[in-house]
Amino acid sequence: MPRSLLLLLGCAALLTGCMPAVLGPDMNALTLQPAGAAWTAQDVLTDSALPAAQVLPLLEAAQRAPVGSLIVACQRKGNVYGQCTHITRKLSEHDLTEETGLLGLGATLRPLESLSRRDLIFVLDSGVRAAHLPALQAEVQRLRGAPYQLNGQLDAFDCATYQNALQRAAGLPDAVPLDPRWQAHLPLGALTVSTNTLLWVGVREGLLPLP
Repeated sequence: MPRSLLLLLGCAALLTGCMPAVLGPDMNALTLQPAGAAWTAQDVLTDSALPAAQVLPLLEAAQRAPVGSLIVACQRKGNVYGQCTHITRKLSEHDLTEETGLLGLGATLRPLESLSRRDLIFVLDSGVRAAHLPALQAEVQRLRGAPYQLNGQLDAFDCATYQNALQRAAGLPDAVPLDPRWQAHLPLGALTVSTNTLLWVGVREGLLPLP
């Protein structure tokens, strides 16, 4: 979590009114937008509406995700800015590469099945193709164990800026923008980037009726 966001958390403890609006979706209010209807990221951000034609069971969506694609992960237990708190990348058919968080191991690999503890995922094409994979994989190795970003140190990341670093190593634009309200790179912001394309939405069984 970026230092600026830690400061906002401290502010919240004193005065909750100083926090920006929470970003959707609401796990308890998800709906399906009919197949064929025009869908944009704003529909999920403001109305918790998912595109029915792209909704799959969660692990099926993860398995269908192309190697190199990004995965925004959400769960009912969120934090101050919403319920989509993590972003990871499919590095191989069986592994994810990610920054694990303040109390984690630093940048590392995790099994694809680790997504099974999430409630909702968004699979995004961020432009990575087979030709980009060698550079991306080399950067993954270089950044192995990189610590969580707290005080502006070099080669330290939160989950979103780590994925931006991999994008840059592959010669691609950043996949996660800086949110001006939070002054942080929030995972869900990846849905709003014009160079990213939504491929699949994975939903935990029982969260909503699948189409």
